[in-house]
Amino acid sequence: MKNMNSRLIVALTLLLPACYPRVAMAAYEDVGVGARVSGLGHAYTAVADDAYSVYYNPAGLGTLDRPELGTTYSKLLTGLSDGSNPSNSFIAYAHPIEGGRRGTFGAGWNYFTVGSLYRESQLMASYSRGLFARTSPGKYYLGGTLKYLNRTVGGTGEASNAISNTGVALGTPDPVLQGSSKGNLDADLGFLWRVKPRWMVGLMIQHLMEPNVGFAESDKLGRNVKFGGAYKTPFSTLTGDLRLQSAPDGSTDKIIAVGAEKWLPTLLHGSFGVRGSLSTGSRDFRQMSFGLSYKISRMQFDYGFALPIGGLTSTSGSHRLGLTMRFGRAKQAEAAFSEAILENLRDLAAVGTPDFRYQLEDLALYKRTAIDEFLRQAKVDATSGRYADAADKLSQALSLKPKDTRLQQSLERMSAVAEVFPVLKDFQTDAAQAAIYEGSLDFVAGDAKSSLRKLAYAGSLSPTDDRIERLAKAVEAKTGVTREGPAVVETGKAPTMGAEKVVGGTMALMEVALRERDFERVVKLADQVLELDPANALAYKRLGAAHYALKRNGEALKALRSAYKLETDSDSRKQIKSYLDALQALIERGKRESAPATKVPEPKQTGLTPVEIERLYETGVDFYAQGKLSEAAAAFRRIIDAEPNNASARRALDRVQSEIISGGDKK
Repeated sequence: MKNMNSRLIVALTLLLPACYPRVAMAAYEDVGVGARVSGLGHAYTAVADDAYSVYYNPAGLGTLDRPELGTTYSKLLTGLSDGSNPSNSFIAYAHPIEGGRRGTFGAGWNYFTVGSLYRESQLMASYSRGLFARTSPGKYYLGGTLKYLNRTVGGTGEASNAISNTGVALGTPDPVLQGSSKGNLDADLGFLWRVKPRWMVGLMIQHLMEPNVGFAESDKLGRNVKFGGAYKTPFSTLTGDLRLQSAPDGSTDKIIAVGAEKWLPTLLHGSFGVRGSLSTGSRDFRQMSFGLSYKISRMQFDYGFALPIGGLTSTSGSHRLGLTMRFGRAKQAEAAFSEAILENLRDLAAVGTPDFRYQLEDLALYKRTAIDEFLRQAKVDATSGRYADAADKLSQALSLKPKDTRLQQSLERMSAVAEVFPVLKDFQTDAAQAAIYEGSLDFVAGDAKSSLRKLAYAGSLSPTDDRIERLAKAVEAKTGVTREGPAVVETGKAPTMGAEKVVGGTMALMEVALRERDFERVVKLADQVLELDPANALAYKRLGAAHYALKRNGEALKALRSAYKLETDSDSRKQIKSYLDALQALIERGKRESAPATKVPEPKQTGLTPVEIERLYETGVDFYAQGKLSEAAAAFRRIIDAEPNNASARRALDRVQSEIISGGDKK
């Protein structure tokens, strides 16, 4: 065509290799976007573990469990003699839904410019989710990105002064280049496979729709296909990519890139990262790159540098600066602690040196921190009905403390529950699920008898769900406790058959509300149970605990007295009697404190010295830590008898009495 031979098109043909050091390139050449990724030679197809996955492999978004924001600014091939100064800006955001269990949405904007001469922009919307979650959780991920492409040429003298085919300036605007802009839709597709815990394989298909982005003539983007593999440990990554990219002449360029990354963590000053890569490919393409990172808390700074060593070499290289922000607490990252400790053990200094001692102290602190964090997360997951996640956290904790028999038992029981019910979602509103939820937690805590009783409730409420029977059999197999006849509530007799399901379901919901400290709801549900089953001792006991927590001591005392009258088990009666005594003493003390003061009583002389009082307080704390609440309360009462104004002992006694009345004594 007449105007396609203009000097501007010639200039673009010569200039656009700034995006990649080769002889020529097409529109939307894959120049990369991230500073960290640049240091890895863009071998990121199988790594894809942050917000930049929007661009490199949308399937990687499915591995995220908290929101991320990433942005990078790049100066490409600085020092070109024509002064073109190509640059690239990128920003992306990834937002997992329910911690990634329902997939992850992502959005991004990519902007490439050569001054005012040429501009390309891409708006991206992505989604990724794990596949086959029931059979292979966290193993396969599929993701896609929908893109709106726009490229613009303009802002030059050539655009307003057309040139004929013979090279004569016509003095008129070039109809092709005058404010030319072209937009179109495109899509990318990505797949990620976790072959083993440390091995990942990735596939990325770019320009899936092969859109036409030509200004006047047809100019379709050819599909690019990337294959990647990566070996990832907590503090290091080895990665490689094979990229099959459409060349401007219609052929296919083949590029191989390999990269390595190492993180160097410190306890007080964050983590430092180093990385490097080599790339080689068609048309004499060769490139080396390296990068640095600093990560502290939820913020990460990255720098990447790439230098062509083949093809176009008259440049001082490309520079990228990036910033990544993560929001919320990570649910998966801490799982790397155990592997991180093992990895760092290989790098210990010589035995006996000061550095060796300092390193061991660091590792010991890592280990304690990791175990505490795993147990905390396991508790959060379990109380949220995510038993598979809880089992995973317990497994990580056990890997750091393999000889802990209690932890081993907890993991075995949690795993048994997770095999049948990986997740319970509606336990707060569905009576059957509430009974399963409570029964599962009782089983993990070691109370098989209570667990089987609550699972029997669940079975009566949902008789067609055979998973409940499977879990009950697992409880029997693990604990040796067997079911003896039909389950009944703790009253000594079964409620009427017509009300049995209602009572059982309401009791289960009441236990959930008590665990979540929703005491007003406990009172409401307990009243509903007692309307149908007035002889339900457990309902009265829970009612008393809820009233006490709401500071209604009179109502709590009345409910506990009813529970004491109805209870037939001697041990339970003794326990309730201790609750009654503690509550009665509390009420009487309140009356004395509210009465008009006439004379300040002299402190009782018990013969306890300050040292003895301190030791007695420590004894009470030890009893409390062991779950022996009655003994702990007795120790704190002795201190108060000796020092009525001892605020610490009084607060501790109030806390212990609160838990005693709530039914928490493990004696």
